[in-house]
Amino acid sequence: MTLKKSWMRNYIIVTFLLCPPLQGMASPDDTKGETVVIGTVVNQLPALPSSIQLGSDSLPVKWDKTNKNQFNTPFDKTVVKGEADRKGTKIPVTAAVWTLPENLVYLIDAGRVAPHSSQIFEAAKSLRGEALLNDAPDRKFHSGTDQWGYVEREQYEDQKVYVTAGNGDDWATSFLSDGKDKDEGLTYKLTLQPGVYRIRVAHVPIIKLNFTSYLRVDQKIVNTQQLSTNVSEDKIHPAVWVTHDLKLTHPTTFTYESNKIGGKEWENGNISLISVEQISANLETPIISWDGGSWDSQTVELKHKDPSAEIYYTLDGSQPDKNSHKYIAPFTIDKTTRVNAIAYNAEGASKIVSADFAISTWAVTATPFKLIGENEVKNVKINWMQRNDADVYKIFRNGTLIGETRGDTYDDYGLSLGENYTYHVEGYKEGRKIATSESQSAMPFSPSQDCDVYDNRNGQYLKNREGGISGMKIGDLYFSYRLERKKKTVDGQEKDGWLLSESYSTTGKEGSWNSPREIAFYPNVNFEGIGFRYNEKTRKVVLSAHYEDQGGYTAAKIFLAQITPKGGIEVGTMERPLGYDSRDQSLFVDDDGSGYLLSATNMNSDIHIYKLDETWTKPVELVNTICKGQHRETPSIIKKDGEYYFFSSKASGWYPSQAMYASAENLGGVWTSLREIGNNSTFGAQFNNIQRRGTNHETFGVWSYHWGAQYHHKDPDGNFPRISVAKFNKGYASMDYYRYIEFHDSYGIVPVQNGRNLTLNALVSTTTVGANPHTASCITDGADMNSSVYFQNSTYPYVLTIDMQKKAKISELNLSTKLVNGSETAYKYTIEGSVDGEHFQTLVDGTDNWQVGFQILPVTDSSAYRYLRLTVLRIINVHNNNPATWADGVYELTAYGMPVE
Repeated sequence: MTLKKSWMRNYIIVTFLLCPPLQGMASPDDTKGETVVIGTVVNQLPALPSSIQLGSDSLPVKWDKTNKNQFNTPFDKTVVKGEADRKGTKIPVTAAVWTLPENLVYLIDAGRVAPHSSQIFEAAKSLRGEALLNDAPDRKFHSGTDQWGYVEREQYEDQKVYVTAGNGDDWATSFLSDGKDKDEGLTYKLTLQPGVYRIRVAHVPIIKLNFTSYLRVDQKIVNTQQLSTNVSEDKIHPAVWVTHDLKLTHPTTFTYESNKIGGKEWENGNISLISVEQISANLETPIISWDGGSWDSQTVELKHKDPSAEIYYTLDGSQPDKNSHKYIAPFTIDKTTRVNAIAYNAEGASKIVSADFAISTWAVTATPFKLIGENEVKNVKINWMQRNDADVYKIFRNGTLIGETRGDTYDDYGLSLGENYTYHVEGYKEGRKIATSESQSAMPFSPSQDCDVYDNRNGQYLKNREGGISGMKIGDLYFSYRLERKKKTVDGQEKDGWLLSESYSTTGKEGSWNSPREIAFYPNVNFEGIGFRYNEKTRKVVLSAHYEDQGGYTAAKIFLAQITPKGGIEVGTMERPLGYDSRDQSLFVDDDGSGYLLSATNMNSDIHIYKLDETWTKPVELVNTICKGQHRETPSIIKKDGEYYFFSSKASGWYPSQAMYASAENLGGVWTSLREIGNNSTFGAQFNNIQRRGTNHETFGVWSYHWGAQYHHKDPDGNFPRISVAKFNKGYASMDYYRYIEFHDSYGIVPVQNGRNLTLNALVSTTTVGANPHTASCITDGADMNSSVYFQNSTYPYVLTIDMQKKAKISELNLSTKLVNGSETAYKYTIEGSVDGEHFQTLVDGTDNWQVGFQILPVTDSSAYRYLRLTVLRIINVHNNNPATWADGVYELTAYGMPVE
């Protein structure tokens, strides 16, 4: 999701001063439909996206049924129709699916309508990624580092080359030359590694004649073939195809050539499309298998069906050959690694096969926190990742067992100030210890009382220090920058555009800022995901944004510029980074000051990591492609203790979604698979970014946005950030909800919990039999991520009763329920309290509830209760008000407060 709305104007200005720039909002205004371009291989169903970017909204889409027979003709386009759902409104959309050969390495569209526009090339690039060696539809070959391109054979004068236009979304247009020299013509140079290849070329001649097609390898003409041309009425279809097979034993730059077709102006062979696919020399790839292993190691075995084949492999990401490790016996991997393998026999080499092994270190995090009403930070929350091979976890403090649970969290209360506590967890399966986690330490402390206090329920500050400092300090001044939508008179005409301005202050406090100074005005465009970052090396402020043409969403460009404080602006990039489409984006700065651009690309399917130049305004290298095919939004990276952590949200319109993260030891290396973090709805919000806070102590806050004003049933509290607290340990990250967040200048973020967790591991009973195999006690195990177990019933209403074992005054309840992205549902319910388990008093009346996923429910009743009773009355689709019993699932009901006995 991306920023596109005028109603956000003032909100952007405010949040720039208090929190980082917003990313990933959607627009409800575009209803014109959209076309996506994707590729599939012959006889394989395409991977049609489950959501489509419409305007700036990511909307769920339902596609017409397809079958494999629709995709059995190479280089053919099939249009698949679908319907996107925007809050119950059906919008027609289409997918242009190009059927392509498997294992393409080049797909050159020589007959493109525009120099950088080719639908079939875009489809091939989205299908093959970096395996496709040409990074543009076509280009001229220059000596030096070029690996491919066309060469004009005219020796004595500039050759005249022009394109005969065809259908705008069809590859079948003609690339011609009109010189009269018989030696004139187009030659394509292509560089390939050793292997066996099939080159297929489409000619679209404009006269009927015979001509010759051939390859030139090491200065020798090989594989000569004769073609007979035919011309249809439109002089474009049908194409005449020629196929050349080629076996290379060493890296080679060869040429494809055809002699000229004699005609009015001695036109050449009209090359329109060149396809190069790698085919094996009748040798299959090796098989990479592993034993399932443990969290910290995997045993890898390489096999081949041909007993005479020799297998070679690498573990450093490089391409294997006969100089690599020769496989002899299974080997063990104890860190995140990419295994590349290749096989050789007497006929030649197989294709390379790869497998990524993301080795996870099982670790805990220990986060100090306050309880409401306390001045000291003397409690610690312990988190860990649940394991598939464990059913219970034992928690240890300084080597002493302090408790056990079935979930992934545990609170330790009432600790001594200034004492260091070290925590670890042991996992057990059926009474047998499976594993011991890496430990982490925490020390309780007493912070100053001078802080801001933020309420996560409604986004309001309960305490906001007057005269708080905002902006970025550069030298002796504080600077604030804004890029906001404005109307401005230009050359006598009022234009809608974006105004970039600067303000500065000697103190950074409210009321001390000078009047904004205009730096630049950009009419008839749109910016999204706007961010400002100070570059200490250049002493300039870098502006980054997703750039679009006004009213469109297909430009998919990046805008990178540097601003000199009190000076002007220099635009470094206003195009697709290195030719790739770019939408949601952000900047990451490494410890050495190197800048990187994170960009959602391939129609938001993948995330690219680009290295930037020293100014952070020009991409110079594609470092890595991660989260392939995952459709992640709002990318963000943080570095902690030498580990990189990538965070993102799921495309889900305005509604909450599960945040996920991955980790790696280096940006260009192997990343772990995406892992869940927080809870299944990111505590009723969408992840946006992560920040460091604290001058003398490093803490991390996660800003996620609750888009309540955009819901079909609007939340009266509107749109606001919900701030979680993150903690890291050896590649593992945790993220927790706390009702209140304190911001301290020195310490950073201090989380404040609204009482003790009264329901963790509490007994749960129900009068009905659940529809899934999980017992009712799963709603008090502390685990509520998408993969966590939940209670589901088949009839309504149903009742779940929690026995907290002791009476307590309850200050807050949290209810976490299942999400079905695209068809969000609201639970109609009541929550009651009782002392004896027989007589109940209503604490929360949710019979008219429309909130989805996660609810923060203050309790004003000051009486003490031992029992809680949740009654689920109905489940309703929030878009159409229809019953949605199929979406039933209660993950967790948590009560906070203080025991009274």
